[in-house]
This record gives sequence, C-alpha cells and structure tokens, in this order.
Amino acid sequence: MKRIVLTVMIFSLAFCGFILNVPPFPSTAQAAVGEGTPGTLDDYWNGNASWVYLKKDTFTSTGQENYSYGNHTEVMPDGAWYYFNRILIKTYNAGCPNNDGLGTQVRKSTDKGATWSAPVTIIAPTAGTAYSCYATDGDAWYNPTENKWHYLFQCWDGVTSRGCELERSGSDPMGSFTIQPTGGNPTIDPGELWNSICNVSTDDCSTLAGGPGKVDGEGTYNIFKYDGTYYWVAFHGYDGVNGYQGIAKTIDFQTWIAGDASQGVANDAIFDRLDSQSWRENWDGGVSIGGGKGVILQEGSYYYNLVEAADINLSCMPNQNWNFGLYRSTSLTSTSWTPFPAGNPIVYSSKAETGGQSYCPAAYMGMFKDPTNNFIYLSYGRRSADPNYEGVYWYRLEKSKNLLKNSDLWTADASNWTKVVNSTNMVVYRAPNNSWDGTQYMEFNCGGSCTGANSVYQDVTILGGTAGTVQFGGKFMAVGGADSILLSVYQMDLNHNVLKQDQHLLSVGPNWTTFDKSGSLLSSTRILRYQFYFYNPSLNFRADDMYMKY
Repeated sequence: MKRIVLTVMIFSLAFCGFILNVPPFPSTAQAAVGEGTPGTLDDYWNGNASWVYLKKDTFTSTGQENYSYGNHTEVMPDGAWYYFNRILIKTYNAGCPNNDGLGTQVRKSTDKGATWSAPVTIIAPTAGTAYSCYATDGDAWYNPTENKWHYLFQCWDGVTSRGCELERSGSDPMGSFTIQPTGGNPTIDPGELWNSICNVSTDDCSTLAGGPGKVDGEGTYNIFKYDGTYYWVAFHGYDGVNGYQGIAKTIDFQTWIAGDASQGVANDAIFDRLDSQSWRENWDGGVSIGGGKGVILQEGSYYYNLVEAADINLSCMPNQNWNFGLYRSTSLTSTSWTPFPAGNPIVYSSKAETGGQSYCPAAYMGMFKDPTNNFIYLSYGRRSADPNYEGVYWYRLEKSKNLLKNSDLWTADASNWTKVVNSTNMVVYRAPNNSWDGTQYMEFNCGGSCTGANSVYQDVTILGGTAGTVQFGGKFMAVGGADSILLSVYQMDLNHNVLKQDQHLLSVGPNWTTFDKSGSLLSSTRILRYQFYFYNPSLNFRADDMYMKY
C-alpha cells in the first residue's frame, strides 16, 4: 500500500538573483491556447493538440483534505461523471495505524465536473475482513450487460496488502458496494499476478529485481477495457526498490490470466525504470526507480498509457521527483511501448515547498473520454501546504493551431525560446502555486540595468503565399508590482528582413492576465517572430500560454 500517510511543508525558491519568496498570486486568467474543439490523443502525439486548464478542486473549495488521494473518474453514456476518492475514517480500529481506517467514496456531477454532489461512502473498512483497515486506491467499472458496478481495490487488514473486489447492482454507484465475488475476498494475493509475469530470468522485472518472483504489491488498479468476456486491468508492482506496471485480465475478478502473450497479455512489465531513466528529469542520484500507477485509454488501434515514474522510493519521500509520461502501443502483449515523441514527462512534479519537503507532489492521475462531447480529460492531484492549491487539477485536450513550440513551458525548461542581451535572466520554474494553471511558467528580468533590448523571442518559419490574419497573445504578470511589457510580432522574409511589425504595450500587474491581439498577415511573409520586451530593472515578470497562429 503506497502513499497512505503524507505530510507537506513550504519553502521559498530562489535562483539567479530572482526574488521568489513572495506569496503566490491568484489567477484571473482563462484558458486561451486551445481551439475549444476536441482533440484526439493522436493529435496530441503529433503536436496538434494541447491540454487546456479548466479548474482545480482544492481543500478550500471542497472542505476535504487530500481530496486527490485514490481518485479516478468514471463517465456514463449519458455524460454523468462519478468521482471516486479516498475517505479517512478517524479513530476507527485500534488494530490499524493511528486507529484510523481508509475507505472509498463517490460524488456525482451532471455538468462535466463544474459542480459535484455530496459524497457517499461506497466501501468502508470492515472488521473481520481483508479490508478491515484499508479499502482504497482502486478502480470502478460499470457493466451494462450485467447492470452492475465492479470495484477492484487495494485492501489491507493491518498485516497483508491484497486485492479485493466488491459489486453493486444497478447503474447508480451512489451507495454501498456489498456484493462479494463468488469466491469471496481477497481476490488477489501478494505476488499472485507478478509471479506469472516475472517468471523467467530474462524478464526486465526479473533482472531489475534480482531474479524471478521478487515483485509483488499489486495495487492502484486500472480497469481499462471490457471486451465482452474479459476485464483488462493494469496495476503496479514493487520489489522493495523499483516500481513496475503490468497487465492482466479476468472473467470474474477471481481467476486471473497474466504473463501469457498467447492469451493477449504481456509476459513482462510494460513499464519499468529502464523506460523512465531517459526522461527529461534530473533524477535523484541520476537514477529513476520506475513506475507506479498508470491509466490506459484506447483510441482507435492504439492503447495510450499515462504512467507515473519517480526516484528515491515509491513510498513518497521528501525532495522527490514524481512525474507522468505518455506511451502508446497497438498491442497489449508489447513490453516496449513507444514513448511520446516530444519526450517525457508530460506532467512534472515540484519541489517548491519548504526545504523541498514535498511528498508525491503530483499523483493519482486520471485520463478519460466523455462520449457526449468527445473531449478527453486529464486530472491529477497536487500536494501543497496551502489549502487553496492542495487538490485535483482538471484539464481537457483541445485541438491547437499554435505555431509556437513549448508555448506553455510543458518541457519544464526554456527550449525553443531565445533571450536577447546576455544579462537577461530567463528561467522556467516548477512552482505550481505561482502559476495560473498548476504547471510551469517562465520568469524573466533584465538582470540588472535594462538596455531597451532585453527580450525573449521565438522564430517560426511558415509557407507563406497567402495573406490573412495573424493572431497572438499569452498570459503575463509582474511579480509584486505593475509595469508594461511590449509584445511584438515581426513578419520577415527568409533573410530576416523585416516586412511588417505589430506591437502592443501590455499593462501587467500582480495577477495573471490574458492578452489577445491580431494583425494582418502578408502573403510574402516566411518567418514570424514572437517577441516580448521588458524595461523595469526592479521587477521580475512571468509568462505562460503564449501563442501565435494564423
């Protein structure tokens, strides 16, 4: 059982002379980068869609601490959303840690997650069962043929962590799951699935673990498919050091098929530290320990796997990196899924809390499609000592015509951006409480006296030949003050001769503000330059979600 007891503190971040120990500023901006139409995962894979921030559900707004723990969302054909998450039951059982128990509850939304009903407990820890202490970190699936809900979860009796399953008749999950599987609980013993997967010495999950049969800890289940006969389930594993992700299938959650490619399931881990080691991350000690929870979503002939990877320890440790990456495969027997072509991770954790004491700073991701509007949604938890930021962050995938690369700083660095004047400071920060959407942002200043040329830019080559309109903008703010930024778009030929320029003086203050501008596009233009200038030597400025399109 992972991530059961977590604590967080807060700290000040400083770099390159920047003064960042200021309170986080509230966001007043709205999403502006996407086109407002559904994007596919294939669009995203090929750079033609982006994740657009929708909202956050926090400790402050929900009244529940650790609202993100053990969460996942299920969507019904009529568009109803059900949000399952962990519930802490205080002073429950003297045989459990701190005398507390963990259960699972659910909320309903009929407006795409804008509002939620009051929670209803569906599974509570029950004395004398395999879940006498914990019943959490699972996944739900509604089977319309059976007219029944299934919930597969991690269960713990204070001694051994196993897998359990409970069911509820009808299409409404807002009530107790009381139907036991035919053979009773637990349904998965420690190592039961992994022993079938890591059963030969050449398996990754054998060589990394020090031999076959050393991986267990099945948990954070993801039921990602039902084919009319089998339920297909992804789950994590752990050898005491490294984390793994595997796949199994079952007819009844009692009898499992794992590690048998002839039966359609991979005969090794589908994700481990050999996959995450090359991620765009400064892993502690230079080493990733692999993965934990993953979410698989099928689109066309591909299965897309959003999976977490960490360093140090899967039990959640201070100063830890805990990120999400994306992979895909056309086959569930594959043990080498293709990584996201622009590089992983696609979601970054943060150490921007006191002394880096941030535990599982990004965790419990969800990725699902709503059949009533065809949008794909992404959600995940952010840890923070500030109740205004501790919670679940929601995004949706929208088609994008943005010409700028790394426009929302998703790579957590300044790739594709160039600074002008050597003294100019330009840094990308992973400090989500200071951003408007819980992700990275760019911070910049003159680095001393301003010359008038201090700026940041990106050039984009276009085909040209057709006149039209170029649209551009972004989100900007000043840290602890107010001033102006000059936003410019230059139209140039292939020799960088300027043919036309559009310039707008933007008034920025201590809140994120969205700016949208446009100008006529010349048919002779071959290079578009997006550039912003800053002139106040006493202020730091921030930028995010920059865009340019035509």
